[in-house]
Amino acid sequence: MVAASKTISLSSGKDNTRNMKNKLLILLFPGIWCFLISGCTVKWTEAIQYGEVEQEEFRATVPIEIQKDLILVPVSIQGKSYRFLFDSGAPFSISDRLQREFGFKTVSRGTIVDSDHNRKKVNWVQVDAIDIGGISFREQTAFVGDFAANPILGCIGIDGIIGSNLIRHSNWIIDQEQGALSLFSTIDQEALNAYAIVLFETDYQYNIFLDVDLGSATVGKVLLDYGSNGSVSLSRDIFSRLKDRGIIRETLSEKGVRQTGIIGTSVPLDREIAFTDSLRMDRLQPEDVMLRTGKTVSIGNKLLSRFRVTIDWENQVLYMEPGGKTRDPARSRGFSLGYAVDKGIYVQSVIENSKADRAGIRPNMQVLKIDGLDFANGNDYCDYVQHELSDEFFIQLIDAQGQHLELRLENTVLK
Repeated sequence: MVAASKTISLSSGKDNTRNMKNKLLILLFPGIWCFLISGCTVKWTEAIQYGEVEQEEFRATVPIEIQKDLILVPVSIQGKSYRFLFDSGAPFSISDRLQREFGFKTVSRGTIVDSDHNRKKVNWVQVDAIDIGGISFREQTAFVGDFAANPILGCIGIDGIIGSNLIRHSNWIIDQEQGALSLFSTIDQEALNAYAIVLFETDYQYNIFLDVDLGSATVGKVLLDYGSNGSVSLSRDIFSRLKDRGIIRETLSEKGVRQTGIIGTSVPLDREIAFTDSLRMDRLQPEDVMLRTGKTVSIGNKLLSRFRVTIDWENQVLYMEPGGKTRDPARSRGFSLGYAVDKGIYVQSVIENSKADRAGIRPNMQVLKIDGLDFANGNDYCDYVQHELSDEFFIQLIDAQGQHLELRLENTVLK
């Protein structure tokens, strides 16, 4: 879309409408889930409005754990401790294991369509109470998810999601540099003097959307998604138009398969990658921000982790302070690994012209060893997920012809 003024307003084409009565947009790791409701005594759009905080005035801080660029938060249910993912781009959720344990009342039923367009029926239940730092959130509606179906989420071992319909009951400070999550009923004066102040709007499922400047363009309705471990995701249409404007220049491509959806089925992947210094949110202009094409338009935690963010729900404002982390890591091993029962641990995707690509690594190759991990002798995929890969590493694979390939590689500088 070409505008007469200096600023170009970009959106994802047909999805620019604000009236999205038949869709529920939810991003996780990173992707979009749509909930289609049928045969329910209560529609999810009504059920998701349930809930309250027991205390009128409250303030608490809890320690957080960061794994794979995702925020994990300690919670308690009926006196038992669990670990939930903090995810502003998805509804509140509990694992099927917790539902078997507690037997919460089902209030609605529906079907999820995950980020890879796989479908699965789910129940929505009413969780009587969940405590975060001693603050009790009562009668919250949650969908019941099988998180173990996604191998990475299964390895991280989350018990649920602190999602958007719960998040909206409080104000929050997400300070990843200090490893702390604060929740409180009243905004401090200190927050009002933040380095950057960004207005946001929400939809009926309490997702947070903001406008982001990229060069001379403004990308509207960008989802704030702490449940994504990516940086910035743009639709292929927006990405292409930014290239046409010269805002995005040099690009890389990544091809193969991905396994990002909650249902866990692999689907084809063909995306573009770029880096930019031109992204702005009010006065914030971070350097070396990774942009990738995807099914959603969102900001993920790889970028958000650079900032101390206060979410002011009452006034619909983000107060943002720069942290010590100044840029996205531009070094990559050049490939991603996944797991499937019939393949074991295998190469899912490869970044073209990376050192891994030039060495002959291709999607679907089986991986036998990598960087001291031996998958034929005791190590498993979760060991790999928890492992910090060295800058230089050894990898042993089996190619499509059954030939063994042994390589010593080092990370690729993408930018």
